[in-house]
Amino acid sequence: MDDARSIVVTGATGGLGSQVVDQLLRLVPASDIGVSVRDPEKAKGLAARGVRVRRGDFDQPNSLDAAFEGAERVLVISTLADNDTRFHQQRNAIDAARRAGATNVYYTSIVQRMGSPFAATPGHIRTEAYLADCGVAHTILRNGNYMENLPMFLGAALQTGDLALPPDGPVAWVSRIDLAEGVARLMLGAGHAGETLLLVGPEALDFEDIASIASDITGRRITRRMIDGAAWAQAMVERGAPPALAKVLQTGFASRAAGELAQTDPTLAEILGRPLRTVREVLPTLVAALAAA
Repeated sequence: MDDARSIVVTGATGGLGSQVVDQLLRLVPASDIGVSVRDPEKAKGLAARGVRVRRGDFDQPNSLDAAFEGAERVLVISTLADNDTRFHQQRNAIDAARRAGATNVYYTSIVQRMGSPFAATPGHIRTEAYLADCGVAHTILRNGNYMENLPMFLGAALQTGDLALPPDGPVAWVSRIDLAEGVARLMLGAGHAGETLLLVGPEALDFEDIASIASDITGRRITRRMIDGAAWAQAMVERGAPPALAKVLQTGFASRAAGELAQTDPTLAEILGRPLRTVREVLPTLVAALAAA
């Protein structure tokens, strides 16, 4: 791309954002890439690779004007906050991208729609609606659940053999690496402005299926057991999880049980031009990392 500051990625020190930047660096010169981060000190490694690092705080719109300066395409990675705060933060980022003259904004949304039991849904829906009316070309990325989050749920079951979780349903789990590469390629390619893309994995598995795969990997029989959602959330809090996070995770199980995350879609594989990674391919590395932690 011609403008050395044409691509800007927000949240570039987070899980998805950092991997998107890694993928972009495989595809274009570092001088084409800018990142907007709350703490530039955490992005020193990117600066050393030639990426333009600017401080950008979604709660401080003026900082975003400097961070987005010269941006042609901006990736707004959704924030972790309550619904009202998330919407206001993301609205600030969208407005800053518009002031910067961006020709396209990419927003990482979720699969669930209004009326979902998933507690984080309204903030995403409001952001999508704001994008539709803001006058900037945009692409909404409805990202599936990450395979990389599975260790959080498997936890001690890898040692005890008891996978005790609330009721769930099939999920089209997607590898965050595949997702990051797909987002990078979307930002560099033509088309998709005004589109809403479902970016999910190649197969829908529930935790019964995942327990079976984990059993094969570890050589230990892991049995999936249903427990009450509120009791599970309380146990999470007792192990140190913030109550708000535990509640959101609990509602995520209710969303899975309602079948909201079961749909598969070929879009991401088509963008990448290859088959997507499966849970059976990715989980061994995740289990090994969990064991080594």
